[in-house]
Amino acid sequence: MNFLKQFFEFTRPGNNNISGQCKLCGKLYADKLKSTGNFHKHLKRKHTKQYEESKFSDSIPPKTDTNDYSENLTSNVIKINQVMLEELIVKSPKWKPASARHFTKTLLPSLLNDVQDKIKNLLDNVDHLCITVDVWTDRRGRSFVGVTGHFLDLEYVPQALLLDFLRLKGPHTGENIQNITIQILDNMKIKGKVYRIITDNASSMIKAYKFGLSVTDVDYTIQDDNKQQQDDDYDGLSEWLLVDWCENNNDLFDKGDDPAKRLSCFAHSLQLTIRDGLKYTPYLSKSLSKCIKLARRSHKSTKVADILDDIGKTINKSNMTRWSSEYLLIKSIIGLGRKSIDEITDVIDDNGVKFSNDDFVILQEAVQILEPFAEITSRIQSESVVTASLVVPSVVHIIDHLKNIKPNISFLKKMCLQLEQATNERFSGIVKRLSQQIVYKDDPFSDPIYFVCTVLDPEFKLFWLIQMNYTPILESQMKQHLIQMILNECEKSIDISFDNLESSLSSSTLITNSHTTQSVDASILKKRKLFQYDERFNSSFGSTITPINEINVYINDPIRSRFSLYWENSDLCGLKGIVKRAFSVQATSAPIERVFSQAGIIMSPRRTSMSEEVFKSLVFLRVNQNMI
Repeated sequence: MNFLKQFFEFTRPGNNNISGQCKLCGKLYADKLKSTGNFHKHLKRKHTKQYEESKFSDSIPPKTDTNDYSENLTSNVIKINQVMLEELIVKSPKWKPASARHFTKTLLPSLLNDVQDKIKNLLDNVDHLCITVDVWTDRRGRSFVGVTGHFLDLEYVPQALLLDFLRLKGPHTGENIQNITIQILDNMKIKGKVYRIITDNASSMIKAYKFGLSVTDVDYTIQDDNKQQQDDDYDGLSEWLLVDWCENNNDLFDKGDDPAKRLSCFAHSLQLTIRDGLKYTPYLSKSLSKCIKLARRSHKSTKVADILDDIGKTINKSNMTRWSSEYLLIKSIIGLGRKSIDEITDVIDDNGVKFSNDDFVILQEAVQILEPFAEITSRIQSESVVTASLVVPSVVHIIDHLKNIKPNISFLKKMCLQLEQATNERFSGIVKRLSQQIVYKDDPFSDPIYFVCTVLDPEFKLFWLIQMNYTPILESQMKQHLIQMILNECEKSIDISFDNLESSLSSSTLITNSHTTQSVDASILKKRKLFQYDERFNSSFGSTITPINEINVYINDPIRSRFSLYWENSDLCGLKGIVKRAFSVQATSAPIERVFSQAGIIMSPRRTSMSEEVFKSLVFLRVNQNMI
């Protein structure tokens, strides 16, 4: 009422109805319901500028400050309307506003086609890329398949693109997912460039890629990962599914010697590892149950809310599909301190949420055990750095962490043992290689590409081996194994380069007669100088260096700069080709999860009537906005 008094002269007739005269235009208004709605509506319709300047005076920046963007949505709308008024309506009187139909039927499809053409032209110059694939369901129950593509650009900076976002009709079977994925890759003409495929561990995803994978026919009934989202308010985050890992050893393309392989999402597998570790831990189960009850009760009590406001802290909510939510819940409760917890539980007055001294010790031990897992989960899903090289050092760090923390744990030793066992099972391919055991193709994370990426990342090289505490002999053997893995990758590139060389020579006119052939041979076979051993300048094929020499030069290089900066300025041409291919691989399927987060924001509760084509176009352009 005080706000309206600056615009109206109010009077109260005998029946206590509210009436007032507008000071700006003199119009009289009355409200028989004793509310002020009519007065606000009048100001919004007739005196918009004055109303907004007064109502949102703290949000509207000075006219000279064009860079001060507020996060408040109302403030952004006001600024946009102000710019349209000044620049289009006032300064450009011949401007004609476009209709919503013109935007959706003409401008949006045109922009979509332009961006798609740019992406196709960009991918024409890419030799290898990795894709992440997943299925998402919107608020109306419509399912979509999203595919992202990843590669290193000329400056060795990771690049990510949304290749397509298409409707998936029918059940989420492997066959349907396979067909729509093939359709996307064929439309982009990149099927032959796909080096690795990253998905979560759902059985339908494992069985989807029959054009690239052969897997078991075992099926699991899994709940849709968006049902929780449909029931709760959307928070902009995608959630992983808790299903068991299953993959067969025949995960190879049907053609070629270097087939694309499906790799499991590391973050999803890590989450399953933690779930395995949290099973059957009676001490933690009781304490964690109290934390969950306390969080639920605290979010329903105004008295508890007042206590939390006074100390400036909050209690996190627990979510069954994200293990980190339980970690953050425990951490937030410990952060409140014993005094505040006792005060809150006294207000709730429920013995089921009373915390004992042992409960606090158990919760603190849980945080100490799970802290590296939380940090790894966060780093492994980074968007602007290479992530495949983080997998092996992360597993090594987990093994070392659990080994060192066990002697200092009083209540949760069983949890440490279960985490160790789960790590050895869910990352058995990596663990076996670290132990120099025989690795089978059906072992999870058996692909040597993870070790290749780790060694070829200047941040890691071979430094991480110190955490394994090898004997000198075992460490030497492990280094030989790692170098051999890189040499194997080099051999694949050499085979490709020799094939290209052979085809170019066969089509050349330089060897049409014996005389020309002799001159070509003489130009290639240069005479070696006495005691000249630098293969960089005396190779049979010009100024090249052998793979083993390049690896030695790289390993012994003391420089530990950023990944992109190092390889952009490197002269190790042979290894640079391996880096371009290997580091297209993503450690997780987080990129496609980020796409789904954007899709959930676009398909807000107020926009559920949006047409399918407009929705798909907006998602595609929103994610690929750097291409506009």
